Amino acid sequence: MTESRKEQILTLLKKYKKLDNSELQKQLFCSPSTLRRELVALEKDGIIRRYRGGVVLEVERNHVISTNYRENVMVQEKEKIAEIASTFIGPGMSLFIDSSSTVKQLLPYLVKLSNLVVITNGLKIAYELSQACTEDSKVFMLAGEVIKDAESVVGDYGNSFLDLFQIDLCIFSSTGIDLSGIYEANFAQALVKKKVMSRGDKSLLLVDYTKFDKKHAYKFSDWTSFEYIVTDQQPADDYLQLALKHDTEFLY
Repeated sequence: MTESRKEQILTLLKKYKKLDNSELQKQLFCSPSTLRRELVALEKDGIIRRYRGGVVLEVERNHVISTNYRENVMVQEKEKIAEIASTFIGPGMSLFIDSSSTVKQLLPYLVKLSNLVVITNGLKIAYELSQACTEDSKVFMLAGEVIKDAESVVGDYGNSFLDLFQIDLCIFSSTGIDLSGIYEANFAQALVKKKVMSRGDKSLLLVDYTKFDKKHAYKFSDWTSFEYIVTDQQPADDYLQLALKHDTEFLY
């Protein structure tokens, strides 16, 4: 219930921006001590700011939410998305996987496959995959600047390095998707994804339902770049109609 309660708190704060503790207790049906524990954890991750008697949403539109927080919310939804996405991957493929917590759920599937070439800009992903993958698989890490909160690497060095590869499948998540395109909250992350897509034969987008109708400052792709978008539940009709127009298929 803890993860679910955190998600409820975020949903309420995204709607109202600022709430009294008493109102949150009523909405969540929880005790003051339970609410305090949840708020302390969210404040530690930089998501909210507590003040006397209430709480305010601290995350701005283009702020990168910490990996520690992202890895512990929407876990079941991300696992479902990863299970569907895993059907696109087979032995001997060359892949790019980004640093997102959604894509990280693919690791249990990747370690079982032989002769993979995996390029990533995720620090944790590179380490964990290199420790568990088959002996004939190779893991490459992009060079560049480390973004601490996202535990990822970005920059021009990484973009040049990508020119050495021809990638069978690029697997991304994003911080937002709307009817106009696919978005990132960080400019450097958007550039890396745009570059990777130019080196890949196909691209696969993994997004849970909370990413829909979210626009950020940095658009890295149009709908036409993705044949498939994997999510955890059926999107709204306007998204389904647009997907049909662009020969994009939703899988859920």
